[in-house]
Amino acid sequence: MKSVRGKKKSLFIRFCIFAFAAYVVVSLITLQMEISSKRNLLANVTAQLEDQVVANKEVERQIALGDDRDFMARIARDKLDMGVADERVFRDTAGT
Repeated sequence: MKSVRGKKKSLFIRFCIFAFAAYVVVSLITLQMEISSKRNLLANVTAQLEDQVVANKEVERQIALGDDRDFMARIARDKLDMGVADERVFRDTAGT
């Protein structure tokens, strides 16, 4: 009787060890997939950061040129549709 009971316990322990090993393997695979996804996300964010740094440098350059009257006049004319007094502006309304 003891040998049957011992075999059942042994079988149960083996099953538990196998189930735990399967759980560990599945967890490791899931974590590796998540790490890969996060690395891709990090690469995308790093690229966005580099683009933003370039844009910030351009804004800083424009701020540094902000004291230049010609630059200010060009910005006012192009972006704000402003002009100098007694200035005639001709616009092409043909749409081409």
